[in-house]
Amino acid sequence: MIWRREIDSGAINTYLPITAAIVILFSFYGKSYLLFWIGTLTLIGTLLSSRYVISITRKLAYNNERQTIRMFPGDSDRMIVQVANRSKLPVFNSKLSFTLNNHCVIENIQPTEERKSVNEYVVPLTFLPKEQKRLVFTINGTSRGVAKIGTLRFTVYDLLNITTGKLVNDRLIQTELIVYPTILTVGGVQQLIQTRQGNRVVPSSLHEDRNLIVGTRDYEPGDSFQRIHWKASARMDEIQTKIYEKTMTQTWTIFMNVIFNSDEVSQFGENGLLERQISYTAFLCQFAFQHNIPFEIYINIKTRGRIPYMHLEKGEGKSQLAKALELLARLSSNSIKVPMHRVLSMFERRHFSSTLILLVGDNQTDMDFYYRFQKQGMDLYKVFLDESSASLDRLEKRRIIS
Repeated sequence: MIWRREIDSGAINTYLPITAAIVILFSFYGKSYLLFWIGTLTLIGTLLSSRYVISITRKLAYNNERQTIRMFPGDSDRMIVQVANRSKLPVFNSKLSFTLNNHCVIENIQPTEERKSVNEYVVPLTFLPKEQKRLVFTINGTSRGVAKIGTLRFTVYDLLNITTGKLVNDRLIQTELIVYPTILTVGGVQQLIQTRQGNRVVPSSLHEDRNLIVGTRDYEPGDSFQRIHWKASARMDEIQTKIYEKTMTQTWTIFMNVIFNSDEVSQFGENGLLERQISYTAFLCQFAFQHNIPFEIYINIKTRGRIPYMHLEKGEGKSQLAKALELLARLSSNSIKVPMHRVLSMFERRHFSSTLILLVGDNQTDMDFYYRFQKQGMDLYKVFLDESSASLDRLEKRRIIS
């Protein structure tokens, strides 16, 4: 653990040794044993208090183990803080203080300071020599987000409260508390599973497996450029279109646009609109998990990596749902947003196999992309908001043009 140590002797600790030395000097002239012992004990006490605090602050330790706690708003869990006194001396008067993002609060402990985004908590501590303490705090999730322990500080006092020692760490704390978004129901989602999911090949289906090419046919007006089979076209001297295996498998791509429509912002507020979109996206992910549907998420927020936008790779199962909820929990309104058309353009260039696109957010500026996705055979649905709920509806060509 990397500490920044601060020793504060105060003004009294500066003048006491001088005063004690003067008292001892006067005791010799006045031949007073009382003044001599008063001055001597004061001088010794002052020096020992500084040495005591310095020694203790070298031996206090925080067990900085990695700890990740996940919960929904309203849930409770335990956070463990392990501290130790490795000195041979006892610690009679100390306190441990730390800050915590207010996405979480500690039960039964009143914050000593409440700021806009963080609260500070103080816990008094005493240690026997070589004692380790395991502090268990009950944490309550209050709102979506990621909470971390910020500045961690040990404050140690000597018996006379003359010298104060502080150990400060404002980095490298490996405790993280993830509060998942509240899941809000989206009406009409049942229409997406009217046909049971599976990998069974069928002669007629709305969906195709683009990894399985079963043949070719003559090109027809309206066929996607990406469906052209160039080798077969060259061999037959006539443009051929790929025929894919029909399947009943659905795969979902969820696009979340965090650049908002001004009308919706005026109606719901920017923060309120963001939280609603996140909550509805969380519901779609949960629904996909419950019905064994593979899904992926794209959000138009700038990130580093092979895909420069916030993206969850396609997957399914419980682990995929956990990744999706954590991704949504980490989403911040302060992140760098990019135009949605950049994300859609990249998605269009990549080899994708989704059969259904779900849009959460504004679509008005990117209609051409969505229309092309429809022409390529993908179903397209959008989450439409009203005052207190949301519903899923097909985004038809007429809506895209309007």
